[in-house]
Amino acid sequence: MSDNGWKPVMRAASALSTDRFVMCWGELEYDDPFTAIISYDGRFAQPWSRVDVRREIVDIGYGNADGVADLVPIALSNEGDVYTLVDDRADWSKIPGAGVLSDDSKGLGEVHTLVLDGSTQYVLGSSRQLYQRQVPGTWRCISADTSKPTGYERESFGKAILLPDGDLLVESIQRPYSARDPAQFDPSFWAKMSVEEVTQMMLNQQNKVERGQPVQRLYTYLDGRFKQIEVPENISIRDLYVDPEQHVWITGLGGLILRGDPRSGFQRLGFHGDSEALLSAAWFRDELILTTDDGLRRFDGHKLKTLKPVLNNAFINRNVPVPLRVQAVDNRITYFDAKHGVAHWDGNSWNWTEIPKELLKRDFKGLISLP
Repeated sequence: MSDNGWKPVMRAASALSTDRFVMCWGELEYDDPFTAIISYDGRFAQPWSRVDVRREIVDIGYGNADGVADLVPIALSNEGDVYTLVDDRADWSKIPGAGVLSDDSKGLGEVHTLVLDGSTQYVLGSSRQLYQRQVPGTWRCISADTSKPTGYERESFGKAILLPDGDLLVESIQRPYSARDPAQFDPSFWAKMSVEEVTQMMLNQQNKVERGQPVQRLYTYLDGRFKQIEVPENISIRDLYVDPEQHVWITGLGGLILRGDPRSGFQRLGFHGDSEALLSAAWFRDELILTTDDGLRRFDGHKLKTLKPVLNNAFINRNVPVPLRVQAVDNRITYFDAKHGVAHWDGNSWNWTEIPKELLKRDFKGLISLP
């Protein structure tokens, strides 16, 4: 979407309502992390605002800020920086010990997920990192574990959601051990190699992996205690979601659709032949709406079907969507596309919101004119 040499993509986004949403645009730059956090608030004549941070933002949502009754955007970086956006500024806090490149890093690794529950905030990441704070209090570490069984990496927390009873539902992954190559320490390493060299390195890397399958786990957490929840073997989770009737949905690779709850267990749904990666879910008019690698699907309880009308208007390059997230708000679906922006669907037609070009320039000097 940018035409000034900076080629950002949307890496995190969240909607509070149809006319209040926030998007994080950035470009993977190993030695120069940078994210433009772009907010839209339709309550104002000039709805757009932007705050820049010198970090890679990995998650964002709406929560309470100290002394502010209204919900505001709160963003998380992979290094454990937490930014609260109030009045076109970003108030900053740092989770001690989190991150890889931070001066105070304890070697636990990156953090990935932010869960907001009013004034309570949770952050989760690699090495079973779980942090909590009550705004305006300080961050405390609830969990961290660098141990690993023979042949496997450390266990890492990934997606997490708040359940209706107040528990956290936490997904984790533990991958087979693989010796590190230079490209994993410096992502720019790939740019120095030919296609043949890259191919050979990937083959070598594959041969070095200890034989074994990644181990996917699911936990509930409450008041300092984790409880492991039974899930089918050999699944790969990509999203956790609670629908309006309090059913928990688990979606993922290979057409994975599970429905249930941690107490009574989960049932596998869906057509046996479905093999798509189901990345994000939202409940809309008695159906589950799902993002895949290249579009949107609807699940009627039995089969996946292409959502129509399909995303093929002028905002989409070559009619190929790049889905990031869907949410159901204000009786509409809010759809965030990693390359093309944000759209709303009322069940009949799509309405795209045009982002002013000035907001997608790295050297942002303010909006030239109102949209």
